[in-house]
Amino acid sequence: MSLDSFKNFVKDKPNLINYVESGKRTWQDFYNLYSLYGDKKEVWDKYLNNTSNNVVTFKDLFDTVKNMDVSSFRDSLSSLQKGIDYIGNLAKEKESSIPKAINPIKRDMYRYFDD
Repeated sequence: MSLDSFKNFVKDKPNLINYVESGKRTWQDFYNLYSLYGDKKEVWDKYLNNTSNNVVTFKDLFDTVKNMDVSSFRDSLSSLQKGIDYIGNLAKEKESSIPKAINPIKRDMYRYFDD
């Protein structure tokens, strides 16, 4: 298989570009597959039928917020806050259980004994 035929094969397959840009595969990997199997559907289905798109649009975000149950969200935030408070209290208890360093006795520099 020639490099030009591979370029023509890839040209109209944006899912392959997504794999390369995300770092999951390299162009060399795809070229090796193409040189071994050509454009056999069974080999490329795994890469071409990947409909998961990592790009989140503003409309998707707005639809998610619009369909969100506010009371459920508030309950989730409340339980998250309780968990954070619990961990903070554990850290304070641990800190208070550690004995403080003993302060050395400060002596007058010119006194040798209890004069």
